[in-house]
Amino acid sequence: MNIRKPWTEWDDGIDLRELPGAMGIYEIADEQRQTLYIGKAGGRDPYGLRGELVRTFASASLLEGANWSPPRMGDVFAALRGARYYRYEVNHQYYGRWLEALSRYREDHGELPAGNLEDPEPLPKLGRFHWKTGE
Repeated sequence: MNIRKPWTEWDDGIDLRELPGAMGIYEIADEQRQTLYIGKAGGRDPYGLRGELVRTFASASLLEGANWSPPRMGDVFAALRGARYYRYEVNHQYYGRWLEALSRYREDHGELPAGNLEDPEPLPKLGRFHWKTGE
């Protein structure tokens, strides 16, 4: 099952407190809302989903005067340079949900998103559903 939330356009004027500092999965998309990356924010990711989204999208000026900054701020893959939209799902069983979302995407599109192919983190073996979601 894919993330069901609607896409939200990134805006540097966002109140960062609106983004959850929780574990979960997220998707990053381009201007046409085509998925570029499916990521996870786990227990070892500082600031959870908030930190991962800020790392991907935010300019350094957004965090001026803030008392926090995600590690690897601005360290994004080339495939994500056209990122414009995001959506997320808070889920404490994020790892299994992430594998499910990646497997579903690959089943529907024949390959993984460009950002996941570029990510140096090795992917575990993904399952197969043998049917498309129609999304």
